Amino acid sequence: MTWIQALEYRANVYVGLFSIFSGILIEFLIWKQIFTIREIKLIRGFTLDELVVFIFLSMIVGQLKSSWTTSLEMIDAIRTGGLNKYLIRPVSFYTYHLMMFLGQNSLFYIAYSILILSFPVIFPGLAFIDTLQVLGFLGALVLSIYLSYNMYYMMVCVSFWFHEVRALVIGYNIANIILSGQIIPLRFFPDFYLDIIVYTPLPFLVDLPVSIATGHLSPKLWLGKFTLGIFWCIFTWLMGKILYNSGIKEYGGYGA
Repeated sequence: MTWIQALEYRANVYVGLFSIFSGILIEFLIWKQIFTIREIKLIRGFTLDELVVFIFLSMIVGQLKSSWTTSLEMIDAIRTGGLNKYLIRPVSFYTYHLMMFLGQNSLFYIAYSILILSFPVIFPGLAFIDTLQVLGFLGALVLSIYLSYNMYYMMVCVSFWFHEVRALVIGYNIANIILSGQIIPLRFFPDFYLDIIVYTPLPFLVDLPVSIATGHLSPKLWLGKFTLGIFWCIFTWLMGKILYNSGIKEYGGYGA
């Protein structure tokens, strides 16, 4: 889908914005009730306002990095033989769909950028306090989007061996909404879960950019986090390349 086609289907942006605003309204009502009933001002280091802002940003980042629709198109290309055109032309299946993914989401980037720019005004002192946080957030967001695409791409390549993997992609997308901290901050999860995911790419998908933007991650820790995030980007890219090169040998030209 080109950028012009994305404009034609701009209703997706409106639906996306509605889902975020309706989602944050529900979250606000739930957490406000929790704070009120328990008569507390802090939960895991968050005030109510800080928690709402954190979840609001998490929902935005979660939508920006999601590429499951592009993944389903790639799976169909492998299953139906549509991959052939990438084999006879000087274009990479991986790079082409990465650019398509960015093009499809371009309107989301514009709309959400305007929304994010309003954060310092709507939520003063709670997000994007200084230029360093803005730059850190942008860097972590780029890392998140690229890492997320690589993870979906690995699942796409599994379709070379298995006829139906769309359920795997959709299942991962649903689980990822919860497990990456898109709905509930990772700090609210049990310690045993946090001890496990620290060795996975999940904390870099949503929690890292949002923690930087809201000041919940000290700048002293950024270098280590970004280094590990870049490692996961390289690792998932290599795994995707290995899976693709192995799977293409099984590809029959008429579908997997």
